[in-house]
Amino acid sequence: MIQSLPYITRPMEPGDIPSVVAIDRLSFPTPWPPSAYAYELNFAKDSRYYVLLRPGTARSAPAESKWHNWLRRSARVIHDSGDIIGYLGIRRKKESVHISTIAIHPDWRCKGLGEYLLLQAIEQGLEQEVPRITLEVRASNTIAQNLYRKFGFRFTGTHCGYYRDGEDAWLMALEITGPRFQQYLAKMHHASEQRLRANHPTVGQTNSGTI
Repeated sequence: MIQSLPYITRPMEPGDIPSVVAIDRLSFPTPWPPSAYAYELNFAKDSRYYVLLRPGTARSAPAESKWHNWLRRSARVIHDSGDIIGYLGIRRKKESVHISTIAIHPDWRCKGLGEYLLLQAIEQGLEQEVPRITLEVRASNTIAQNLYRKFGFRFTGTHCGYYRDGEDAWLMALEITGPRFQQYLAKMHHASEQRLRANHPTVGQTNSGTI
């Protein structure tokens, strides 16, 4: 039996930019301007993927589904009951998939949602058949660094003065090849979905309008 999840994901559209920018400003000292998201969506869309997270109910995709198929499947919403609460941006490169941005609204943090979006980035890397996932994170952002380490990301270097306010960026990477990684990823998926359902015990009772 395919179970439901208490959140839905869908591709970001230009009309979503104001909501994403609002979360961006609550999440980062140097947030992206709206024009940056407009460029990513309108002019660089062949190598960019932006995904939104919302409360709601959607069918969980079978394990063998490809990432894009999963997104299309999750768009068939059973119940959509909220605003945008998080987003993920990734860039496809020749030898990697790069996480350009990821954030959860402050009111929705500490629920496992950041982990859930991070798993979607890893799935995209597997679909693109690249050997690694890369990202930058502020040197002072120990919470994010700990999350990435939990998934196996390793520190690979420093980009001095990377951010507009002059702070350094840590460069981190995750190798995603080999059968052991596939087994590890399956366990992480299971743990993530279990955590999301545990936070919403009424998921699936869509006739009552609750999640």
